[in-house]
Amino acid sequence: MSGATKLVRISSGLLALAVVAAIPGQSLARRKVAAKGRPIIDTHIHIFQATRPGGVPWPPPANKTLYKDFGTADYKVMAAQNGIVGAVIIEASPLYDDNVKILDQIRDDRFYRGLAGNLEVGKADFVENLEKLSKDPKLVGIRAFLWAPTLTLDDVQVAHLKELEKRGLTLDIISRGTLNPKDKVEKLAEAVPNLRIIIDHLAGAKGKIPAPEWEAAIKRLGAHKNVYLKFSSFFDMYNPAATEDNPWKAPTDLAAYKPHFDVLYKAFGPDRLIYGTNYPVVTLGGTVAQHNAIAEEYLAPLGTAVRDKVMYRNAEKFYARHEK
Repeated sequence: MSGATKLVRISSGLLALAVVAAIPGQSLARRKVAAKGRPIIDTHIHIFQATRPGGVPWPPPANKTLYKDFGTADYKVMAAQNGIVGAVIIEASPLYDDNVKILDQIRDDRFYRGLAGNLEVGKADFVENLEKLSKDPKLVGIRAFLWAPTLTLDDVQVAHLKELEKRGLTLDIISRGTLNPKDKVEKLAEAVPNLRIIIDHLAGAKGKIPAPEWEAAIKRLGAHKNVYLKFSSFFDMYNPAATEDNPWKAPTDLAAYKPHFDVLYKAFGPDRLIYGTNYPVVTLGGTVAQHNAIAEEYLAPLGTAVRDKVMYRNAEKFYARHEK
């Protein structure tokens, strides 16, 4: 790997080595932005073992890029090369035992700030499973409404969401296309106003020019102070397919993303944007280094304080248990 190694001071006051890769096609100015060496907490990564007996529910075996093992140790090697000092794991499997396995792996590892488990709100065993998992302080939230059931906000779902709220846990949710429409997410925020909700992956941003209906919906969501936006998975904006089964080529210049970023920043401000890469899915469209560089270049003109909020301080606050 070509690049430069430098000694940097991270938030804990410890010194760490950061390797700044020289990305092909990246301008010198952008490399200088990436080379500042300030810490990053990656709040959206997936860890799974595709080679285990029976495989995994996701990704599908046909996905030659992702259907392999991505372990906690593998991620930490990559993170050290990219200035990432901590991570939050988002469980991608709907199997209860997969939550337990990840919690067991990270229990004594301070690098991993926590797990947003995968439990489906509305299922008969939700409260029982949430009660068991939440005994582990590394459980910081859940991601739901991805596998089943769908978001309806019936009495059972609202009661389950209040169980999350009561335990000081967070909710990750995807809202793009027909999956969890934004008007439903608005109603969710209103139904459980003290639940911290984060909409993953730029809330379904697509292409270079923001669609007027998307922009209007983002503005409405931003008005709900318990709703946050995950500044993550940039390359998805240029995936030409409806699935993530095959790699695609995404642009690496900020201009391709800035119009959507501006809408999101205006709606959510510096305190409710939280960075994540969507590793290893990010590798379908580019590299983690390229993804980080786009974020750093966008945030640089906003100042160090804003940059640090989006890239790690907001994560430390959001993914912390706020038990009552």
